[in-house]
Amino acid sequence: MKRFTQLILLFLCPLMCNTLIAEESIEGAFGKFLGDYFDPKSATGKSALTDGTPMYRFNPKNPYRAFNSYFVMITPKSNRIFSIWAIGGFDNSSKAKNEQSVLLKVLESKYGSKGKQDLFSALYDSESINHGDRYILTKVSGVFDVTLEVRYYDKKLEEVAEEERLEIESNKVDSSGL
Repeated sequence: MKRFTQLILLFLCPLMCNTLIAEESIEGAFGKFLGDYFDPKSATGKSALTDGTPMYRFNPKNPYRAFNSYFVMITPKSNRIFSIWAIGGFDNSSKAKNEQSVLLKVLESKYGSKGKQDLFSALYDSESINHGDRYILTKVSGVFDVTLEVRYYDKKLEEVAEEERLEIESNKVDSSGL
């Protein structure tokens, strides 16, 4: 019986050890860390999402071959990073999807396997890896201007960002007529 148990452990340990080693926590990317302070004055440029959320461009410490634009999104009052994005352009969606597969392989080896793909993910060519309140999303979008994006998020800090935004905006409102 002891010999049988040893054989099973010899067989299973490499599989289990690879899984355990692969499951790092999601801390950040490209030299930026979720939750860290980011001074907007240090940004190398600025953009915004369609809803007006500011995105601050930065130069990465550790760039990835497929990306040429790097951004952080921060909480509006405390300036803590709640999301890190990298974006790269491609000639066509096939090349972008091929690179997304490579990127996912690298991310899975570091953070563990991605979850099941739902209908929304399939429709929008996105994949995600979830670790509690933090997750990584990869997405291919566009028809003529095809992009591959990777986005790192901290859900709790994203909620803080929304609370801070609402506080700022509500202070700008004249409530005397309400």
